[in-house]
Amino acid sequence: MEYRNEGHERTLVLVHGIAGETAWQPLARQLTVRRELQEWDIHSFEYVAKWKPRWLRFRLARSPDLGRVADAFVTHCRSTLNRYSSFAILAHSAGGLVAMRALLDSEWLRKRTSHVVLLGTPTGGVPAARLFGMLSPQYRDLATGSSFLNALQDELASAWEEPPFALRVVAAIDDVTVTRDSVFHQFPESVQRVVPGDHVSMIQPQRPDADVVGVVVNLLTSRRIFLSYVREDSARVTEIYRALERHEFAPWIDQRSLTPGELWKASIESALQESDCFLVFLSAAAIAELSWEGVFRREVDTAIQIQEKRGARSRFIVPVRIDELDLPDKLARFQWYDLFSGNAEGLADLLEKITLNPT
Repeated sequence: MEYRNEGHERTLVLVHGIAGETAWQPLARQLTVRRELQEWDIHSFEYVAKWKPRWLRFRLARSPDLGRVADAFVTHCRSTLNRYSSFAILAHSAGGLVAMRALLDSEWLRKRTSHVVLLGTPTGGVPAARLFGMLSPQYRDLATGSSFLNALQDELASAWEEPPFALRVVAAIDDVTVTRDSVFHQFPESVQRVVPGDHVSMIQPQRPDADVVGVVVNLLTSRRIFLSYVREDSARVTEIYRALERHEFAPWIDQRSLTPGELWKASIESALQESDCFLVFLSAAAIAELSWEGVFRREVDTAIQIQEKRGARSRFIVPVRIDELDLPDKLARFQWYDLFSGNAEGLADLLEKITLNPT
């Protein structure tokens, strides 16, 4: 289903839960009227979510298990939506499990996904779903302790420790179907949000300024911050990453699993070009790594080129001193922040001023 198809480069893809596509059409309508999202097309992915009689064919259409739905979702994106360069995925309930499974399985989809919002998604499972497992494979997969969920949780624990996209995980205040513990499960507090409503009404806002609409809009329009660092400083950088998420930024971290060559150019350079700000974390180890050709140095050199193209008044590069040391000549001309005398929240406050007032 299409809610807006105007030939934009980015699309928001909606993935419904067992309640079906019609349940969250109110949310889709409110998103279409928000002017901040006018440059996003909006599509939805539909699938069989319950037993449906097909009398003309004298049989019942049984809902497929969530793993098969995830496969179909990937196929839909690669065939029907493959013209888009960037995807944002908004998923409700079981649809969130479908989206996570698809993102874990498909490198193609991961590379193109910039934002993910999971609404009332039972990552920890629903105990009562076990009672209906005989009726529907989807309920079987939703049950706490199911083989589907156990595998999903194990893979999320390692693959999404630092998600490769901006993420929000949203629970409803009055949801008794999917508890807050199940929704938030193993996700860090920095990406957790709570909105009014129950499991269904959370996705049926009546106003464009409703909280759930704001969560989606804020994430899709958040400033993208590229974090460049060396492995020795990963603990401090993770602290910064969480603070930036709390301040509604969209931080991007090089996972250090990339290999030199085309993969680096395709992934790192693209992320740099799309970023609003480049944070380079400088410690004794980082300064030493700048002296030889490696990923860290290439990130810095590319950022300097981008800074020069954007002009002298652009506040793109922000050096962050982890240790008290002299900045290298190539970075000494930029305003820096001293993390050793400040903290993560102070850096986030500074970035709010810089990105909201870029000149």
